[in-house]
Amino acid sequence: MEGSESEAIFDSLNLNPQLFINETLNTVDDLLDDAFDFYLQKASKLLKTEGTDRSQDLTKGVNYVRNLVQSSLDKRLAMWEKYCLRHCFTVPEGFSLPKNVGSCLDSMELLTYLDELPGSCSMVQDALSDPNVDAELVSLRDKLTLVGAESEKLNRELKELERQSASSGHCAGLVNETLQLYESASAHDMFQGHKDISIE
Repeated sequence: MEGSESEAIFDSLNLNPQLFINETLNTVDDLLDDAFDFYLQKASKLLKTEGTDRSQDLTKGVNYVRNLVQSSLDKRLAMWEKYCLRHCFTVPEGFSLPKNVGSCLDSMELLTYLDELPGSCSMVQDALSDPNVDAELVSLRDKLTLVGAESEKLNRELKELERQSASSGHCAGLVNETLQLYESASAHDMFQGHKDISIE
């Protein structure tokens, strides 16, 4: 965001998104430290480890857990910071403040200006109250319900076909096993027949 159009606009309004993010991160760190200090204090009291060797072990264990949580939290907060800077604290392309904007611009003037921008809330309000859009939305919901019911029916049919296929496969396996037994018995009988003939 540094050196961008967004930064210039925020500076002109005497706002600093990075300061907000830093204060938020510091608050989270303070809360985490306080939470683990409280946890260590309560655990020490409940386990009655004050002044013993177990106290050091408990402190090591709590610090280990704290470091795990802190590491994971730091990664997530770094992603949050990037998201905020890229999406929350950027202004749309073509956005410009009125000429009389200075440090004296009050919030009502800014809101009035934002309402006058193309694509403002009034257009959104009009789109939301359009009866054609409402009717189309109802129609799409009905279609979605029908498709969901049909999908459920097809899933039941698919499961039934899978069950039948498994049953057919089992039957085919039994038939193959029977054929193999028959063929091996026939070969054995033929061998016995040849053996009897050769003995005679």
